Amino acid sequence: MENMIYLDHAASSPLRSEVWEAMSAVIGAADFNAASLHACGRQAQETLERARADIAKVVGASRGEVFFTSGGTASDNVAVLGFIRRRLSDNPRIVTSAIEHKAVMLAARQAATEGAGLEILPVDEHGQVDPAALDRVLAAGSSRPTLVSIMWANNEVGTIQPIAELVEVAHRHGATFHTDAVQGFGKLDMRHETAPVDLLTATAHKLGGPVGIGVLVCRRGTCLEPLVYGGTQERGVWPGTQNPIGAVGFAKALELCVTEKDVHVPHFLSMRETLETRFLEEIPNVVVHACGAPQRLPNLLSIGIPACDQATTLVALDMAGVAISSGSACSSGATTGSHVLEAMGLGSEEDYTVLRLSFGPHTSDQEIQTAGDAVIAAVAGARATLAN
Repeated sequence: MENMIYLDHAASSPLRSEVWEAMSAVIGAADFNAASLHACGRQAQETLERARADIAKVVGASRGEVFFTSGGTASDNVAVLGFIRRRLSDNPRIVTSAIEHKAVMLAARQAATEGAGLEILPVDEHGQVDPAALDRVLAAGSSRPTLVSIMWANNEVGTIQPIAELVEVAHRHGATFHTDAVQGFGKLDMRHETAPVDLLTATAHKLGGPVGIGVLVCRRGTCLEPLVYGGTQERGVWPGTQNPIGAVGFAKALELCVTEKDVHVPHFLSMRETLETRFLEEIPNVVVHACGAPQRLPNLLSIGIPACDQATTLVALDMAGVAISSGSACSSGATTGSHVLEAMGLGSEEDYTVLRLSFGPHTSDQEIQTAGDAVIAAVAGARATLAN
């Protein structure tokens, strides 16, 4: 929206103009059914496959290991439930963390109702999983088909997990490793040689790409049961008419993120540090979530403010023209607190306001200054209202 300072890129990053241009360039040439055998269908299929190859190259996968879906939630469900349902007769289990996105957490719980074992790993006060804890859990049942599902970077507080170490532990015990890479995709090095995960999920709209298209990277030899039926598209993993134009947008958004990373990441870190310093100095008793984690997402800052009404704060910020969320967009409107903060031992107090600020490639230093002023004023006003 015009004149709105948008600091909710962790929920969705607005479509970049370069992505729009790339998608517009193939409208009329690729907006056909890619499964059709005529020339128009073949052209759509070629467009789709070029985009698939571009994405595969970034993650160090082969083109045949990249499957398009409708988004991150779909990809997570296919990874978790597809793995378990394929192996139900072999007494499978899932090992996941207490701070996963609801797409993984609820899929895992559904799998448990269908007969799978479920182990939930704790995290420390910074939201990090201990590889030694994973080692102990896997050692207790290494003969069972096991899926370890641990997110690469947390969507609420930004903690980056030691994925390479966790993958090594999982593979040593013969387990399959899935990571929800939605928040870190395009910002972190996710090449297969960096951390050889078996299943990886991501979505375009967190990168400035289009809404409604995601990917599941599934390494050869990792067999999944389809969740939906109706066609052979995406080799049956996610059947239905494919979206070549969306795939082009995804590939372009990812290309921009990767090529611009060396410019944007230092700026993200600078903006995060600026806000963090101001809030610690000017908001009494503020808590910076995950500040002690070895690594955090560069473009995300989550703070907790005791004795402050959250609804009043968010309304004041919206009226001031600043778009900030209180946490995961998929849990907005929930009547319970954040399961992520609860797992970290935080946010249990009444009237504990959580604000998540996340930046994009076009966020300016002036916007950060203005947004900082607005947050400080909104918190002061909400606290005054609560005190009265």
